[in-house]
Amino acid sequence: MINIKYKQFVIIPKKPKMSPGKIASQVAHATFMALEKENSIIKNKWKQNGMCVIVLQVKDTNQLNNMANYLKQWNISSYLYIDEGLTEVEPFTPTSLSTGILTEDKFWIFENLRLYK
Repeated sequence: MINIKYKQFVIIPKKPKMSPGKIASQVAHATFMALEKENSIIKNKWKQNGMCVIVLQVKDTNQLNNMANYLKQWNISSYLYIDEGLTEVEPFTPTSLSTGILTEDKFWIFENLRLYK
């Protein structure tokens, strides 16, 4: 088993319902925006360790907003992506939340969330 020391977590709400393509684009948006905040040293370590991204789920946008506030409380770098509402969701809907690159000591924050399915 590989021991991954650096991970980026992305959280998607199950509601509103989004197509697989929409979800993929929302993950990409949040991931890239969160990575813009990272310093190059941690980005390079993450790249050298496989660029692990874990996609998790929450029930709805309320839980997504709560998680964003929780990450702020713990001073965890993150980016909450708000969709423009041009295709599948209402304008100004939060559709994804991504952390920056985290080290093993922060993984516990996400242990109660399920993988997105």
